[in-house]
Amino acid sequence: MNSAVLIRPLKMFDVPAAAEIVAGNALWQRYGMTFDRAQEVLFEGLKRSSAIYAARLDEQVAGFIWFDLTGTFYHSGYIRWVAVHPDFQNRGLGKILMNFAEEKIFAVGPNVFLLVSHFNTAAQRFYERLGYRKVGELPDFYKAGLTEWIYRKTRGPIAP
Repeated sequence: MNSAVLIRPLKMFDVPAAAEIVAGNALWQRYGMTFDRAQEVLFEGLKRSSAIYAARLDEQVAGFIWFDLTGTFYHSGYIRWVAVHPDFQNRGLGKILMNFAEEKIFAVGPNVFLLVSHFNTAAQRFYERLGYRKVGELPDFYKAGLTEWIYRKTRGPIAP
């Protein structure tokens, strides 16, 4: 990345730009995610969670990440959504967002979990390069006919 990336909490006025990133992506569309639905989900997330962060680059929302510090089994972090605008993909922004979330999550627990669609091989390779390993599967979890792979990155067990 040539320009400096600024990561800060997603604000209400950032939601339309973040929703546009989601709604414009064929993967999210396969899950029925429209612009209106993405906005609704993000607005609701902001009401419930402070862990949605926008990556700003060149004065625009270039991507965002949404995570819970103890969203998995009350002991481990969970990365809910990560999305990068097409104009900023393949420039390291996804890795920057993931590193940001992992730093926050690993400060309070030794594990990070996330779900990846069985057909999203590019994301699977991306997460595996970051040290995540597939540990399970959830068939028909969100939508019939779609399987989610459970990925985990760990620094050790919860209890010493």
